[in-house]
Amino acid sequence: MKSAHSARCLTRVMVDDDGVEIAQLQSVMQRIQRSLFGIPTEQREFVANALLNLAVSRMVKEEGSARTMSILMRLGDVVSSADPVPPPQRAVDLVRRDA
Repeated sequence: MKSAHSARCLTRVMVDDDGVEIAQLQSVMQRIQRSLFGIPTEQREFVANALLNLAVSRMVKEEGSARTMSILMRLGDVVSSADPVPPPQRAVDLVRRDA
């Protein structure tokens, strides 16, 4: 799958469907899932919020506030209008949403 990005860039724009970028994303997601088993039970409820905070902070740093806002607004539109919810093994298509 072709994507437009720089070496330091957090976000990527998916161009086609050959699966290479998705496979890499899935591999990273699986590594994160495996690492969560070591987190104490009483802290697990905080994992999603902590990961979201880290991701948004990094996006703001690398993409800037305006671009991050646009990405998150489009993501919010997708999540609120998705029926059914997009499966986790597929990338969420933000390209079709107006920026």
